[in-house]
Amino acid sequence: MSIDFINYLNQVSPLSKEAEEDILPRIKTKSFKKGQVINSEGQICKNLFYIDKGLVKHYYYHKDRVFILRFFSETNLFTVLDSFANQTPSKFITIALEDTETSTIDYADFEELCKKHHSFETFSRKLYTMAAVVNLKRIKEMFDADASELYKEFINENQHLLQRISLGDTASYLGISQVTLSRIRAKK
Repeated sequence: MSIDFINYLNQVSPLSKEAEEDILPRIKTKSFKKGQVINSEGQICKNLFYIDKGLVKHYYYHKDRVFILRFFSETNLFTVLDSFANQTPSKFITIALEDTETSTIDYADFEELCKKHHSFETFSRKLYTMAAVVNLKRIKEMFDADASELYKEFINENQHLLQRISLGDTASYLGISQVTLSRIRAKK
């Protein structure tokens, strides 16, 4: 599976052969059972994960409500970005929604690879930029779109996940109640 991880890194930004060779022995595998917490609130996220198989979500609690920020499935990278980048306690929780297998690089190795290989440092910059763009898009759509538009966009971008994510999690991601989501779905 580490070859898939390397291929993903190369898609984001081509790596030198030396960087690839240096990364391979640093990649570890971690498995999580459905419902297992991968990173908890207050914990420093020490890994960058690539999902080989499975599904996870990032979320947090605010005033007794759950807010889901993102879902991540196969062939995606995830981490609690601010916690990983700054090595500070996380404000978010990451949990496996299915049995999940990952390839990971820990923070110390990530930083060493950035220092040692310009091509990996370029990958790192592009990764952070991609994450910032996705987060800005999410913020903008939450402000600009109504619930029906949010659901339509969610379906367009996550068709492959619809059967894997509960209605409650979908509603939480959209920032609406399950009742509102049921009404929107009934209109379709």
